[in-house]
Amino acid sequence: MTDPIQSGRCAIIYFIDPPHLISPAIPLLLSIRRHHPDATVIPYTPKDRLRDIPERVRAFHEQMGAPIRELTQELAFSRKRYDKPYLHGNKLLAAAEERDTEFAIFLDTDTYLARPLDAEALLSPDHVAVVPESVAGFARRFIEIWDATYAIFGLTTPVERVRMLRTDREHPPYFNAGMVAFPEVAPSGRRFGALWLDTAMTIDFDPSVDDEAKRPWLDQASLPVAIARSGARFRELDRAHNYPVDGTDFPPRDDVRLYHYHGMERLEEAGHTAEIEELLVSSGLFRSLEHFLEPLRRKREEAAVYWKQIGDEAEARRVIKKQMEGVERSGLGALKRQIQQSKAREVALRKTCAEIVEEVFYDDGWLQAADTRTMKAAGRG
Repeated sequence: MTDPIQSGRCAIIYFIDPPHLISPAIPLLLSIRRHHPDATVIPYTPKDRLRDIPERVRAFHEQMGAPIRELTQELAFSRKRYDKPYLHGNKLLAAAEERDTEFAIFLDTDTYLARPLDAEALLSPDHVAVVPESVAGFARRFIEIWDATYAIFGLTTPVERVRMLRTDREHPPYFNAGMVAFPEVAPSGRRFGALWLDTAMTIDFDPSVDDEAKRPWLDQASLPVAIARSGARFRELDRAHNYPVDGTDFPPRDDVRLYHYHGMERLEEAGHTAEIEELLVSSGLFRSLEHFLEPLRRKREEAAVYWKQIGDEAEARRVIKKQMEGVERSGLGALKRQIQQSKAREVALRKTCAEIVEEVFYDDGWLQAADTRTMKAAGRG
């Protein structure tokens, strides 16, 4: 049978979320093109945010045959008891987008391929391929949380159990959402990505599951429930298909297909940067791993100055609040004004900090437009 990945019947999708998750998309795409030069690759970014991705990053994706698409929907997850949108929901929005392919493989942006993906193991019309999570973060050891979650949809908690990668404990089906391979149309006849999104949002707004249990695990909590609703089965794959880089607990292995490194620091701690450096340098786009990381490093250093000031403001307010305990009511006004002034300064600091982006630290040689050498190194030439 023709390989669905190589023939374009499967879309490999991931997410770029400016001003975050921009740089990691580069080694991910290089690794995909090295091992699957003809695959359909679709990076997504939030609606109306394509302009916020640096022009040279957009050009790179264009020349690598993977133009970035904007989502057609916006985040609409519950903010009850939260003051920020649920950014993990962007992967669900990406999965829910309509595509012309039979299958899709979602990859977190902080992953890269070390070997080709195994289409036979990953793709089937009647199953969703997943790898167990390291720890059961959503329900932990409380089966009642799973019972309440499934009950929202009139379902019972599955009798099957899977072993978490780190703890080796058995739990109801619970998987890492950094790699999910699924049929675009599930056996139920519904589009799986849309059903996953619907499941997550229904759980998010339903009061029968405590809000504190939902963040940041909602994407993973909803995944096995969506599989159950879809009429598909889950296919449990070994950790080589979504391998968490985590120091000595998960040392590099020769059989790993997909590394999930959760930030370059994890690769450095594991002493496993040579592979990704070779990927970057052989592309002809970077002189070294340090060259690739320089904009991110400088962004973090500059942002750290503001985070220190933000922390100082918070500490100053704590001191003032302590002082207020022994002050007469008539003297509280001045202290309250100091607190409000401190909060205003913090808001301004946070705004300035958010405006620090990697792009201002790119040098002339950082990620130039892909040329013939780059395409060849990536498997496209």
